[in-house]
Amino acid sequence: MKRLFRSFSWVVLDIIFINVSLILSLILRFGEGWGTYFYVYRGLVVYLTGFFLLFAVVFRLYKRIWRYLSISDLFLIAEVVTGGIFGTVLCLNLVKGIAFPRTVVALTWFFSLALVGGSRLVWRLYCERKGAFDKGQERMLIVGAGDAGEVISREIIRRPDLGKLVGFVDDDKEKVGKRIHNVKVLGNVEGINDILEKEQVSTVIIAIPTASGKEIRRIVNNIKNKEVRIKTLPGLYELVDGKVSVSRIRSIRIGDLLGREPVDLNLEEISGYLEGKRVMVTGGGGSIGGELARQICRFKPRSLILLDHSENGLFHIDLELKRKWSGAGERVGKRAGVGTGAGAGKGKEAGAEMKAGVDMEMELDMELVVADIRDRDKMDKIFKKYRPEVVFHAAAHKHVPMMEFHPDEAVMNNIIGTKNVAELAEKYGAERVVMISTDKAINPTSVMGASKKVAEMVVKDLGSRKAEVEEGMRGEGKNKTKFVAVRFGNVLESNGSVVPMFKQQIAEGGPVTVTDREVKRYFMTLPEASQLVIQAGALGKGGEVFVLDMGEPVKVLDMAEELIRLSGLEVGEDIEIKIVGLRPGEKMFEEILTEEEKSGVLGDSGHEKIFIAKVEEVDGEKMEKDIEELEKLAKAMDNEGVVQKLQEMLPSYQPNRGISTR
Repeated sequence: MKRLFRSFSWVVLDIIFINVSLILSLILRFGEGWGTYFYVYRGLVVYLTGFFLLFAVVFRLYKRIWRYLSISDLFLIAEVVTGGIFGTVLCLNLVKGIAFPRTVVALTWFFSLALVGGSRLVWRLYCERKGAFDKGQERMLIVGAGDAGEVISREIIRRPDLGKLVGFVDDDKEKVGKRIHNVKVLGNVEGINDILEKEQVSTVIIAIPTASGKEIRRIVNNIKNKEVRIKTLPGLYELVDGKVSVSRIRSIRIGDLLGREPVDLNLEEISGYLEGKRVMVTGGGGSIGGELARQICRFKPRSLILLDHSENGLFHIDLELKRKWSGAGERVGKRAGVGTGAGAGKGKEAGAEMKAGVDMEMELDMELVVADIRDRDKMDKIFKKYRPEVVFHAAAHKHVPMMEFHPDEAVMNNIIGTKNVAELAEKYGAERVVMISTDKAINPTSVMGASKKVAEMVVKDLGSRKAEVEEGMRGEGKNKTKFVAVRFGNVLESNGSVVPMFKQQIAEGGPVTVTDREVKRYFMTLPEASQLVIQAGALGKGGEVFVLDMGEPVKVLDMAEELIRLSGLEVGEDIEIKIVGLRPGEKMFEEILTEEEKSGVLGDSGHEKIFIAKVEEVDGEKMEKDIEELEKLAKAMDNEGVVQKLQEMLPSYQPNRGISTR
């Protein structure tokens, strides 16, 4: 009914506009005597109105939505007006023999076009601006009047459905008071609260991709109104294609406050060992393995083999890669060839996900393999089938307290599984193996940390070994595979990290549980960790243990408080923080290097964020015997025996179990 009324209103207005146009043209042509001529030509009114409505119906003029007026709509109006006027003139000339002054015809056409077309333009402008006064309309303030802010503002102005842009905030004094797309820079960050209140802002967008964590924290901490939503553009490490748009805007995350600097990748080095190669990622369905897969796709591998014992994790990463790489998975139903692995297909990336200089046109074979790295026989068949040239080994049990209850699982997965992957990679001629380690392997207090330290030793031994071995295990009898380990701390948003747990506790109304007020951890983001791991793979010559620059350790209590504030809540008022004490296997402070390694860190790895730890040489024969014994103890579920054997192998391992083995 409302739509019908609006269409009828436009018909009435157009009839008025057409006749007013005729009167105005007579006034301009004949001056004060226009009334006499109007009386003479009064019959023209009926014909002019009739022909205009006839053409309007034929051209479906009243089927248009005028709030979205476009150039093509203006051309349509011009066609209807022209047809109506000249149809009238032609009809009266032929039927009644009445001739009209050409000036009157031209002026009537001009005024009709101006009034009919102008009314639609006014309506569109009104619709674009009336939203600012509607209840619930988003009122936005952009922090950052630079290039990114300009791009975002242009898109918001062009799309009123997104909200109303009320202004900018920038600390550059030269910009304050100036305008961008007729939107004013209202002040600086220090005075943002007054601006928020005065302009009734509901959403703040931080449009500074290069901002450090300290700078973002300053902006966030200055916003006192917790009802104001704070959003941001991703940092440069996420904007790998450099493109800024409204679609990239997201809610602010704890990683933004952490302030990790963007990673400077040597694309030529990375492409040199990944492009056109068969690449396997173990643990490919996990958070770190999945992110490695996303990053590896950028470097045009010949094929990508994702292996995991969790079919659910593989399913989700498969769906994601299919969305991002159009055509991936076209070979529906193809199996990975061994056991239960489901295959994916070829594809070309749909979006520009690359830095300049990396060609995006590529074909990618992706294979999904469901398998357990502890199953030596099956893993042998998998390596024989796919013969990966580069292996990223991310599969591991990482949950510290859980492994205190199940030391046998830590040994079988983290040590025996790593040994299987590394030895089979060498057997089938892989060029590189990059193992993911952890800071918990340094002076370990947990079974998980101790097991990862032994896994490091396995990789170190294989990478350093130069002697010839059995002909069947090594082609020409020379060690061609380069083995490296990459050690880093906690990864934000990864499975099992504190951030998802804190978010869940906040969503449930609290309390948020923190082990100790002084406990500190190293943190980095998933994209940064994965990019550095890939870069480290290019730097490795064999046998190195790389250590990533983790920056400064962060208090877990501070992180919990920041997450509560980011959720628009107050610590102590809305959400309580409860100190629960250290869990089994945990320690107060994590370390990246042992004391011995600190004295021998090499700073010339070739990358400013990657270092080489000077680790002790490994007695390969002794380690082999120790691992054999560990495996026997683990298979017998002799958990106390496992812990004792790990202590024997690692003098720095000081168990902090705090539980009875069960």
